[in-house]
Amino acid sequence: MWRWLGLLAALWLTGCTTSGAYAAPATEVDFAGFDVPLAARAESGLMDSATPASKASYRNVPNKDADGAPPSTPAAATAERQVIYSAGLEIVVVSLRDAIDAVLAQARQAGGYMQARDSNSVTVRVPAAQFETVLAACEKLGEVTGRSVAADDVTEQVVELELRLDNARRTRDRLVAHLEKSEKIEDTLKIEAELARVTLEIERFEGQLRLLRSRIALSTIQVTFNSRGPQRNGREGLVVPFEWIGRLGDGLVAGAVESLPLKPNILTSGPSFKAPPEFLRYYSNDDLLEAMDASGVRIKIQRQPNFDQGPLSFWSKLARQALVEGRALAVTDERTLEGDRTLLIGSRDVTGERYGYLLLIARTPKRLWTFEAWGPSATFDAQRAALEASALSLKP
Repeated sequence: MWRWLGLLAALWLTGCTTSGAYAAPATEVDFAGFDVPLAARAESGLMDSATPASKASYRNVPNKDADGAPPSTPAAATAERQVIYSAGLEIVVVSLRDAIDAVLAQARQAGGYMQARDSNSVTVRVPAAQFETVLAACEKLGEVTGRSVAADDVTEQVVELELRLDNARRTRDRLVAHLEKSEKIEDTLKIEAELARVTLEIERFEGQLRLLRSRIALSTIQVTFNSRGPQRNGREGLVVPFEWIGRLGDGLVAGAVESLPLKPNILTSGPSFKAPPEFLRYYSNDDLLEAMDASGVRIKIQRQPNFDQGPLSFWSKLARQALVEGRALAVTDERTLEGDRTLLIGSRDVTGERYGYLLLIARTPKRLWTFEAWGPSATFDAQRAALEASALSLKP
């Protein structure tokens, strides 16, 4: 008898020594009568020294460093880096449908798939090795107005989860071995409860690993098309000290035109230009003229001061940026012309219908004239040549 008691004591001391941080045995599961004492459970390093078995935490890696950040384990330091890549693009395009279809085609060609889609955006998952290729192809679809790329290194999370999962599986194996030796119903029930808890932990770790590995293997790219810029100071898009820049494209987006006809009187004279055939001038003063035809194509001509005798390149660049970012205009043509003039042509969807848009900026040292024309694409495109000729006839 004394020999058996001595053997049990030796086994007990050996288990406590091996566990290191194990100060007192947990008492929730009674392993009395088993060949392996309770302290052997601490060999895996899965139990906190002062935590009951039912609330034991897996701690193969410390949860936090002294500064509160996740620890850097030796295994993580030598492991191959595990990185999750994601990107977001904002692009102005001529055709939303064609652009979304092009992104989906690029994703499928790379071995990826569509994750989500709505009226003006699409999200795809692509193999990490094809991430940069697909991203570059998407950027070529139109004018990029916003771009963000993120690389999240999750190496330590993966290593920690793998270690915890390995330790949990070993604990489960030991519990199964104890369960096979159990002879008391009370012990059996306690071991089964602990086994169920450890099994749930294993399933949780496996699920977290699957999710991480999926996000590592397949990168995410979200592309939003023709979105208007954020509102700043009550206006959309680019904010500059020149109010007329922010008003470009007002009629295209919101139908902002003069509601009451006004003809020039003997003291005023509107801009000098040749209107296209069948266009009616219905509003005119020294600084503004508006005209339209029966099909709904409109013309607006405005005069502005040329602050500090700014060069044409300055105003044309500013105007383009305001139209692309604030009006989601897809620029299809832009030309610098003789006589200190520049011409810009583009299109955008308005309530589901595509509209065409034309802007001519004519510069003098003291004045700037803007000629805008817009309307449904079917009629705008048919009159585009006449509209361009009318714009070029403007005399600053």
